[in-house]
Amino acid sequence: MELMEFWQNYTQALAQNLFVRLVLLCVVADTLFGCLRAVRYRCWNSSVGIDGGIRKATMVLSVLFFALADQLVGVNWMGSLPEGATTALGAMGITSLGLAEFFSLVYILYEASSILKNLLLCGVPAPAGLKDKLAAWLDQLTDESSVSITETLAQHGLRQIPKKKAVARAEETHP
Repeated sequence: MELMEFWQNYTQALAQNLFVRLVLLCVVADTLFGCLRAVRYRCWNSSVGIDGGIRKATMVLSVLFFALADQLVGVNWMGSLPEGATTALGAMGITSLGLAEFFSLVYILYEASSILKNLLLCGVPAPAGLKDKLAAWLDQLTDESSVSITETLAQHGLRQIPKKKAVARAEETHP
């Protein structure tokens, strides 16, 4: 196969790969919501931004590298899946599962948790019970920063604390 033909096949495979497109979408969404969060709290931190940018660029570059490796080596785990899963994935246009797709799934999950965290901290409307449960879950799930979502939401009035807990907290701070 000539180099130009290989390159065209590679770029076409990338353009049609649902997982690669979802990683790019998640990276853009997380960056946007992270910026909105920084604006909302008036705390733009260049170190956090640079670290996040490097992390996101590395994720995208690794997906591109793994897609290239899949193309060169021919990695495809689709045949090892049950027939029903293969049929369902095929209906969504997914014809191969290689290293690029595996790492894309991992990156999508990481970015999705960060997007949820940023959305909650931006004050996006959500039912109070759901917002509190998501905040507690994300506090347990993520530890990349010292920000407690639950505490931040409470400090900025974005979280509804049940009256009993609010009274108990008031008594703790003002005995």
